[in-house]
Amino acid sequence: MQNAIFKNTALAAVLATSTMFTTVAQAASIEANVGFTTDYIWRGMTQNDGDTSFSGGIDLSTGSGFYAGTWVGDITWDEASYELDVYAGYAGEAGAVAYDVGYIQYMYPDKLTDADFGEVYVSLGTGPVSLSYYYEVDNDDGTVDSGDNEYISFDYSTDLTEDWSVSLHYGVYDMEAIDDEQIDMSLTLSKGDFSFSVVETDDIDGADNDDTRAVISYGMSF
Repeated sequence: MQNAIFKNTALAAVLATSTMFTTVAQAASIEANVGFTTDYIWRGMTQNDGDTSFSGGIDLSTGSGFYAGTWVGDITWDEASYELDVYAGYAGEAGAVAYDVGYIQYMYPDKLTDADFGEVYVSLGTGPVSLSYYYEVDNDDGTVDSGDNEYISFDYSTDLTEDWSVSLHYGVYDMEAIDDEQIDMSLTLSKGDFSFSVVETDDIDGADNDDTRAVISYGMSF
C-alpha cells in the first residue's frame, strides 16, 4: 500500500460506514452520504497534504445483517487525485457483543503505479468500547505480500450530553515497509453532523509527520 506507508482511505469513514446503515425491518435499505473535512487523515496519515477533502458514498443494508457500499474522496497522494473504496460485510449481535466482519478494497484509479489493495476486517464491541482488526490480503504492488500489513484499533465513544458526544481512538499499524509500528491516537468531539478532532501520530521511521493536527469535519446521510 502502500507504498506501504501511505495507504489511504476512508475507513476513517469506513467502518464508520457500518454505523450509518439504516435497516427497515427485513427489507433492503439504501442510504447516501456526503462529507467534508479540513484534512483527510487515515490511520494517522494525511491523504491530501493537509488540505480540505470532499467525499460521498452509497450504502446498501438488509435486515438480515448483510451490507455493501462504495465511497469516494478526493486526495493528493503520490500522483493520485481520488480514492475509491468498495466494501461488503455482515454485522450482528451475539448477546451483549456486537460484531462486524467484511472486506474492503481501496483503489486509486488515476495513480500511475499500482497501489490498490484489499483488507478483511473484524470488529467486536460491547457498550461504548470496540476493538477492530484489519488484515491485508491482496495488493497490486508486487513487493507487498499478503499479511505484510496489519492494523488494530481500540475505540471508546459515549454521549456527554443530549447534543454532544466524545470518542477516543488508539491504533497500531504494523507495516513491513517500516521498522517500527506506527501509532495513531485521536480525541473527537461531535455535535450533530459536525465533529472536531485532535490527532496525534508517531513519526514514521523518525520522519516528521506533522505529529499533532486539528481537524474539523462535516458529514450527513440521507
